[in-house]
Amino acid sequence: MKGLLIILSLVLHVGSGERINDALDSARAVYQARQERTTIYIAPGSYQEELTIDIPGLKLINKSRKKKVKITWYYGHGYQYKSMGDEPNYGGRRTRRWNASVLVTAPDFYAENIIFENSFNLYVSEKEAQDSLVDISQSDMPWTEKERPKKAMPERPKEVGSTEVSKRAYRERAAAISFTETATHAHLKNCTAIGKQDVLYGDQGASIYWEGGVLSGAVDFIFGAMTLCVDRATIIANITDEKGDKCYIAAGRSGSDAKGLQVTGDGSRGMLFWHCHIQSPVPGQVWLARPWRAWGETVWAYTTWDKGVLNPEVWSTGLTKGAPCPNSYEYKSQDKSQGRPSWVTILSKPILPDGTKISPKNWK
Repeated sequence: MKGLLIILSLVLHVGSGERINDALDSARAVYQARQERTTIYIAPGSYQEELTIDIPGLKLINKSRKKKVKITWYYGHGYQYKSMGDEPNYGGRRTRRWNASVLVTAPDFYAENIIFENSFNLYVSEKEAQDSLVDISQSDMPWTEKERPKKAMPERPKEVGSTEVSKRAYRERAAAISFTETATHAHLKNCTAIGKQDVLYGDQGASIYWEGGVLSGAVDFIFGAMTLCVDRATIIANITDEKGDKCYIAAGRSGSDAKGLQVTGDGSRGMLFWHCHIQSPVPGQVWLARPWRAWGETVWAYTTWDKGVLNPEVWSTGLTKGAPCPNSYEYKSQDKSQGRPSWVTILSKPILPDGTKISPKNWK
C-alpha cells in the first residue's frame, strides 16, 4: 500500500554459554543490509562481555521471568588492562563514557529484566583476574601534560571473587551502562544497574525512561546531562559502615555541552525521579542529589525512603563548590521535617516554574 511504512524485525536467541556479542554482530549485519530491527532473547546466566549497542531499535530481553540475566564487565578509570590495547584509559581518551560495560549509541534501545553491572568497584571477576594490569601512572603511554596521571593507583587484588576492591581506597569511575548523545528514546523496563561510583550515565541529548527495577550505587551514581525519567524504581545506596562511605544519588548537569559549559534553548530536561523508594544499609549517609553543574535540573516527586536514610543536609553542593543549584525541586516527599537548603524549591503543585507539568510523559 502506498505510504505504508513496514518495519521488519529479526529475532535472535542467546543460549547459556553463548556470547551476546555474536548476536549483536548478526544484528548489525542484517540492519546494514535491510534495516531490520532486532530482538535478542537471552537465556538466564552471567555474561562477562563489554557491549556496544549501535543498532537502532535493538531489544535485549531476558527469556525467563524468574531467573536472572546479568551483563557485566570490569574496566575502571585509572587502570590500563592489556585487553584494552594501546588506547590510554585516562583523560577521556577511551570514549566509552566512564568505561561502561554497556555503551548505547543508537536510538530506541529497549531492555527488559536485565542486570547491568560493572564489577570494578564490587569484586574481582574471573575475566579481570585473567587480564594483565598496568598502573597507567607508571606507563609509557603518550600522555598530554594535562592527561598525565598525578598519582599512582593502588595495586588491585588478583584473587577471583575478592571484595577488597569494594573499599573506598580502590573506588573509581566505572559505569554499568552509558548513553551517548545519539541514544534517544531508550526504555529500560524492570532492569537493574549496579556498581559504586558513576553507574548510570548519559550525554546531553540522550533520553532515557527507566521503568521500575533497581538502581544501586554510591558516589554520584546517576549522573550526566541526559533527559532521564526514573519511574517507580527502588534506589539502593550501595555503601557500608566504612568511615567516609557516602551515597550521592543524582549528579545532573543538564543544559551542558560536552565540555560542561552551559547551553540554553535546546528544550531538553534534566532528571525526574517519580514515585521512587530509597533504601540504605547505613542510616544518615544518603543525599538526594549533588548537582554536577549549578544549573543541572533535578526533580524528586512522590519520593519515599526507609526511616533515617537521608543525611540531614538532604542535598549537597559538593560538586559546585558551594554554589546554589536553583533547578532543584521536590514535590510531595515523604518527610520534609529535616529542612532543605534555601536553593531547593518545595513545590505545592506538580508544576515547575516554567509551566511544565511533572509527569513521566514530559521526560521521555
